[in-house]
Amino acid sequence: MLKKLLTRYLLATGVLAHVALLGALVFAPGLVQKLRYKAQAKVEHQLAEVVPAAKAAPTVTWEQARASLRKWQANTESRLGRGQIRVDGRDVGSLEEAAKRLRDGSLLEIGEGVYSTAMVTKANDIRIIGRGHVVFDKAVAQGKGTFVINGDGTTIENIECRNVNVGDGNGSCVRLQGKDLNLEHVYFHSSQQGLLTGRDPGHVSIRHSFFERLGHGGQAHGVYQGGGSLAIDRSYFLGSKNEGHEVKSRALRTTITRSVIASLTGDDSRLIDISNGGIVSITDNTLQQGPNSENWDLIGFALEKRRHKENALTVKRNVIIMEREGGNNLLHSKAQNTKLDVSDNIIVSPKKTRFADHNLEYGDREEARLPPYPEVPERPIQ
Repeated sequence: MLKKLLTRYLLATGVLAHVALLGALVFAPGLVQKLRYKAQAKVEHQLAEVVPAAKAAPTVTWEQARASLRKWQANTESRLGRGQIRVDGRDVGSLEEAAKRLRDGSLLEIGEGVYSTAMVTKANDIRIIGRGHVVFDKAVAQGKGTFVINGDGTTIENIECRNVNVGDGNGSCVRLQGKDLNLEHVYFHSSQQGLLTGRDPGHVSIRHSFFERLGHGGQAHGVYQGGGSLAIDRSYFLGSKNEGHEVKSRALRTTITRSVIASLTGDDSRLIDISNGGIVSITDNTLQQGPNSENWDLIGFALEKRRHKENALTVKRNVIIMEREGGNNLLHSKAQNTKLDVSDNIIVSPKKTRFADHNLEYGDREEARLPPYPEVPERPIQ
């Protein structure tokens, strides 16, 4: 084993040297930095404690893996007619007209149906509510996404959004360019990205929502939060693809509670990537790193250079299942002087983690009396 690790180390360090030389020759520092980072991460993992791979999981389809968890259902208690659109109680003929009529504090109500028209909004404190089963399909504005939000204080409720793809790979159901966003009971799926914000998005709240099969090229994710604060509660983030993270946050404060974040059959990267550190609380969730995950790490913390000055990470009362076939690492952190509390969790891992003294750890699902893969334990999300 030691000989194999040393061989891999020499190969990896050789890769680093060649990448640096290539960068100097072709003047592509951005690409070089990305490649060097990947190679460096590989070296660090290989020289760290070797965590054995989980038992090989049976081959299952996405549909089979997804079947064990709740599915999003549109709220149909309050309906408008199919295709009916209202702004502040008055019918309008189209979504284009609705966008023009929105003023600060407006209410946009959308009747059930499938819409291919995207929306760009500028007004503040608006609410966009689906009345029935409202679906936005392949709707893109400005080459960015379905809802391009330029105002502050926007709320979006009871909307399904799917199949958003654009040329730069960042096609999002919501592109937040203003501040302060509430997503309540939304279903974003089968797109390059669910939510993408800028560097100063204010406070973003996601509740009772589903984000599934999102990601593109390792640079688009279920959620990408560029700053501010992020609160996720009673929501599902499932099966990110193409090396996307389920949740990627650069926020100063990130809180994730009572949710399910799971790879299932996805070829995702980290479940949770807290790129710049900050004050983070991950409590009362189910976290499942699946067999096809591309990254060793389940949680990444402060792995990028631009880091917050104050760093504290709490991971408590979660069910954590690590079953990546190539090996698993619960937490990868580079923050100095981090206040760290990883305790009171149920952890399923082929080998004891460095947090074993403060958690209940089991070697496999059977020992933990959990159902076999691909079923994922629900949480009391209601």
